[in-house]
Amino acid sequence: MTAPAPSSYPSHRLRDALEPWCAAGATGALRALDPPGGSIYLNHGRISFAESPPACGLDRLLTASGQLSGDEWRAALAAGRPTRQVGDTLVQQGLLGRAELEAVVFSALYGAALFLLDLDTEVRFEMGAGHPVGQVVEVDLRTVCAEVDRRRRVLTDAWSDARVDNHAVVPARRLPGAHVALTALQWEIVANADRRRTPVELARSLGRDTFATLWEVRRLARAGLVEPGRPGASGVVSGSAVVTGGAVVGVTGSSHDPPDRAPPGGAPTDRAARSQYQRQQPSG
Repeated sequence: MTAPAPSSYPSHRLRDALEPWCAAGATGALRALDPPGGSIYLNHGRISFAESPPACGLDRLLTASGQLSGDEWRAALAAGRPTRQVGDTLVQQGLLGRAELEAVVFSALYGAALFLLDLDTEVRFEMGAGHPVGQVVEVDLRTVCAEVDRRRRVLTDAWSDARVDNHAVVPARRLPGAHVALTALQWEIVANADRRRTPVELARSLGRDTFATLWEVRRLARAGLVEPGRPGASGVVSGSAVVTGGAVVGVTGSSHDPPDRAPPGGAPTDRAARSQYQRQQPSG
């Protein structure tokens, strides 16, 4: 099949715009030209990376989370960017294992896809373009679409009021009961909620997976522990929330563990498990 000519196309869902390029086995980047913007990278018709400003990107996932120092990331970026081998550079320098690298690339890819796939936008395909991280993972379009659709259902099941996704996170002033148990990520969210940042902004600040943070905020909202403030701005309630009344807050797991169970759809880090994970995804 002959790929469409590399130019701009009228506004339509980005996932629909991707289909002919994937079918043609194209290599390059499909750019979303309307807000919030972003790019999905293809290698011979398979998705190898995605990025969008709202999602927690690869740099933040690695540095803000503490996996790498800023100097380590910048050095690897400088060394690997010219040949699009930043990922391989991180592994060769002993900063990340291959499975760790693949896991963080999956997190960045699916985090961005959550914002991009259903975006109604004008697009432009840039033939031959590649991301500096290089060819770390590859996933077919149907698998990515099925996973994004499933994650949207999981978010709705957790809490149907989507306002919490794009409003400032405001901690409840009082606990709904005598005590509460929080996962490690939930504790980070509550402890860092400043009544100004949205869940995705908190995810970028903390270097945490975008979907996992959205999911945990919705679960916190369902539990009555947070509420939406103003859209992307200061929360409605003034002052600072404090834990009072002798409440006991139990934090389970370490700060690098997933929530009490892995967020639905989290990519396995083990290679064999990841291959099985991809085979088990819905086919359409």
